[in-house]
Amino acid sequence: MRQWQRRETANAWDAAGGKQLPTRAEQQDLLLALLIESEIGDGAVLDLGIGSGLVAELVLEALPQAELVGVDFSRPMLDLARKRLSRFGSRVLFCEGDLAEPDAIDLPHRRYKATFSIQTMHHLGDREKAAAFAWTAGLVDPGGLVAIVDRVNVEEAVFEDWLVVWRRIDPTASGTFAQHIDELEKAGDRPARLEDQLAWMKAAGLDACCLHLYGDRALLVGRKPR
Repeated sequence: MRQWQRRETANAWDAAGGKQLPTRAEQQDLLLALLIESEIGDGAVLDLGIGSGLVAELVLEALPQAELVGVDFSRPMLDLARKRLSRFGSRVLFCEGDLAEPDAIDLPHRRYKATFSIQTMHHLGDREKAAAFAWTAGLVDPGGLVAIVDRVNVEEAVFEDWLVVWRRIDPTASGTFAQHIDELEKAGDRPARLEDQLAWMKAAGLDACCLHLYGDRALLVGRKPR
């Protein structure tokens, strides 16, 4: 995880724009559709893992009255986000904080109508994910949206089957399960099982479901009961 504190890593990630992940564009579009239909109005949206602000920019454009609060533990990423989102002025606020310790994040007091996270939660351990989901559920208003776009665990017994499916959108996909695990460890990625993530969302008091899944990339959606 130290690599995200390096300016060159942040710049390289920002330049790629998420294009290296073939599911990103569709799941990002689905997220925007959910936010647009959620009647945010002039309420606040919380972006957990704002990165360089690529998705936040689209959200602020799509929700012209809303305010967005972005959280990230990477100072270089936040610097990029501040530059990208400067045109939105006071509609966007930034918090430097680690989702592994959510209670230590000094969030501004707002009525959060929705919160979302894209490709961030898999950097947390399982207990940290569960705690982050519970913290997030406590922040949103009743009826509020919680949307998580992230990777899920692939079991060894079905890894070859996952490769068959994934090659439909990424013909270069290859390797063994051992190589897959090695790549996850080097990247600091710790994806959890789909069913565990839904269970943590439900334990946090959310009505939750997986609404889109391709290979090991899922869109999990929760609503806080009114």
